[in-house]
Amino acid sequence: MKRILIFTALLALLPVRMAADSTTETYYMLRAIEAAKSGDDETAINFLSKELDANPTNGFAHMWTALICAQTDRLGWAMQYAESALKYLPKSAKDGRANMNILLAEIYVDAKDTAKAISYLEQAAKEQPKLISPYRTLIRLSQKKGDKEGMLRYAQMGLKQLPKDIDMQLLMAKSLAANKRYDEAIGYCDKVLAKKDLEPKDRSRTLTNRASLKAENGQPREALADLMAGTRIDIWDISEDILEQLYDTIPNELRDSLLAAHEQEPEKAFWKIYLYDYYRHNNEFSKAVEAGFSMLPQLANEHIVHYIASLLESYIGDVELAEKMLLKQLRTDSTSAATYVRLEGLYAETGRYKEAFAMTEKALSFNPDNSDKAAAYQLRGRIYEIQHEYQKAIDDFMAGMISDPRDYGYWFRIGKLYGMLNEPEKQAEAFEQGKKAYAAHGAELSAEAYVTLGDSAKAYELAQKMIQKETSAEDHYNAACVYAQIGHPAEALEHLRKAMEYGFRHFYHIAWDMDLDSLRGMKEFDEMVNEYKQIAEQEKQALRSKIDTELNY
Repeated sequence: MKRILIFTALLALLPVRMAADSTTETYYMLRAIEAAKSGDDETAINFLSKELDANPTNGFAHMWTALICAQTDRLGWAMQYAESALKYLPKSAKDGRANMNILLAEIYVDAKDTAKAISYLEQAAKEQPKLISPYRTLIRLSQKKGDKEGMLRYAQMGLKQLPKDIDMQLLMAKSLAANKRYDEAIGYCDKVLAKKDLEPKDRSRTLTNRASLKAENGQPREALADLMAGTRIDIWDISEDILEQLYDTIPNELRDSLLAAHEQEPEKAFWKIYLYDYYRHNNEFSKAVEAGFSMLPQLANEHIVHYIASLLESYIGDVELAEKMLLKQLRTDSTSAATYVRLEGLYAETGRYKEAFAMTEKALSFNPDNSDKAAAYQLRGRIYEIQHEYQKAIDDFMAGMISDPRDYGYWFRIGKLYGMLNEPEKQAEAFEQGKKAYAAHGAELSAEAYVTLGDSAKAYELAQKMIQKETSAEDHYNAACVYAQIGHPAEALEHLRKAMEYGFRHFYHIAWDMDLDSLRGMKEFDEMVNEYKQIAEQEKQALRSKIDTELNY
């Protein structure tokens, strides 16, 4: 939940409205607002409590209290005070009433109650139809539900109220594209680009939006032209989705354009970023690492430079340097949950479980986003699974799915663990929940799910379809894991070799991945892993002469 954005917006809006109402100009209210603006939330809450003791129907006091409670993660209190604010705020306080509805909607979005969230957002749009945020969130929630007509309906509502707003026009383009009306969608981008005195950042993001639409509409070359033009204005507007499409449709033209742009503007770090991503996508990891390290001096002042370096080191399997970079990153930002999660994974795969557990606790203590929180729980759950502490593993896998419901495949892993605990009823329930989750997302059960269900024939069939791209190291590795679990060692070894041939260098992951347990002790397995370890070592030594791995800046 992006509470800080709501908080910042309301800080700008509320004092204006409050000044118009005499009930707000009290000593306690003025001191509360002063404290809130300076970031002293507890003092602000203290003054607001005193104000509400003296004047329990002051809707503005309820509003500020709701806002600060949301900002400090006291969501239950935030909900109560927001509802009280709506009860006591005067009808004329449209900005405040709209923002309280938005705040309640965001809380219900966090609680995965989409219906209530939509209801509050619709009310916010009625209270203040010229505010774009309700329409934006309504469109996003409709997209999440797969309601394409709803996306278009809310976009039309918003555009009627804000016909000249650039963001609203781009939201309309997005909604039209969801309904496969690409020509109309591109037309809205054209209207934005035709505006006089368009800000450079707005031009950049409109070009990259139009590039995405053209790629989806089967116009990859036109998309590439927009992408390159938009990037020259502002690199940070780019979407990874369009790059993925262009990688698969016009890879050579994309590469040649990036190389030419880099040659023309070698001082621009973003061309190196693109080249790094291009090489990584095509499993040319040595080139990716070289391109990546070459751009780091230009990013020396960016606070995530050492985190990026750790990713580069992991591609060539250098765990020691990856750890060193992560520890440097923590000296720059000791509250980065993402960094602690990466360290947790590194320690888990190298068997340093006590240190991994410490990193889990650190990561969870710094309010990680949903994906990092899920990863922290899942990594710890895998350690518990290895240690045969199955109930603890189940608890962590469940916590991971609550944090990020997209990881619904863990239901089958949980079912397997209930089997290990000899609890058939809970196992059956977990499997049933897993099937329902796949169905709800319109997805066929995965090969891994069929492995867990004991349907080896179906797992084998799907494993054969897992290789979506011949040169994908990840696809071959995942196929190897399935084959190893269903008793097809020859195919497992074949695809594991292909994974390493195409650049898979996570040898510690191979060592701890239980999916490959049936291959351990096989002469062919040991010889193959050792062979590619030697190749990886040669690659690392060749790179060391070209790159600064210490990042002494």
